[in-house]
Amino acid sequence: MKKVIIAIAFLGIISSANAQEAADKKVQAGLVFGAGMNIQKMGTKKLAADGIGSLMTIGANLNYTFNETVGITFGVEFDFETLKYKQGPSPVYYYYNDNTILSKTEASSDPNAELYQLTARKQKPIYLTIPIMALFRTKFIGYFRYFGKFGLRNSFLLSNKTFDQGTNYPLDLNPIAELATIGANDNMQYSKSDMDFFKSSVGLAGGAEWNFTGSTSLVLEVGYYYGFVDIYWDRNEDNSSLFTTDATGLNPAFFNNSVNQSQIQFKLSILF
Repeated sequence: MKKVIIAIAFLGIISSANAQEAADKKVQAGLVFGAGMNIQKMGTKKLAADGIGSLMTIGANLNYTFNETVGITFGVEFDFETLKYKQGPSPVYYYYNDNTILSKTEASSDPNAELYQLTARKQKPIYLTIPIMALFRTKFIGYFRYFGKFGLRNSFLLSNKTFDQGTNYPLDLNPIAELATIGANDNMQYSKSDMDFFKSSVGLAGGAEWNFTGSTSLVLEVGYYYGFVDIYWDRNEDNSSLFTTDATGLNPAFFNNSVNQSQIQFKLSILF
């Protein structure tokens, strides 16, 4: 019994020493890996969300603490996203040339433009994200402490690829049923930006930090972020690319996609 008590006391001293080494650090920095879900709230009925999209994150974060329990988190992260849509109650079309989706103005003056009826769309944007969040932590309880975060994730669009499913009408900008072919338009790009360069979301996150050796910690967190900025451009009609037909069924009625995006994100970080 005496040996057991001594062993427990010894482990307690080691645990306290390790935790204190991490607790005394003003700055923690390290790598972050994440995965999550994109939830689209549509601002138009002409396209519909096709289930839940995916999110993968890699980057570096830094915690700066004012004292043992209060601090701030910021960093640089790369978000690799997938967004999925399908046509709404009416057929949706666009004009294109090779791998470029044309605006209304460009299509009207391009003799080589082709017509595509869109039935399903997958977009794969890549963002550079800068999280800025207030950090609130408990003191260490053995090797563990727990935390909550509140703040913003500001993102800047780096690239965007579009993968479409539908029907191609290759002649004279008009659908000719006997010449139509069903197929994919992959790796398409808009001649004018389809997605907004900037988006921002506000959110809450929480989790636990495990100080497993010295001042090195493993951190697990989950967060919810509400996007309050439309991720697509709100452009005038001449710069729009997507269209349905008007009430007569003869004339194109151009529109822009409109989405507010929420995200659920799981992160694993190693901090030094």
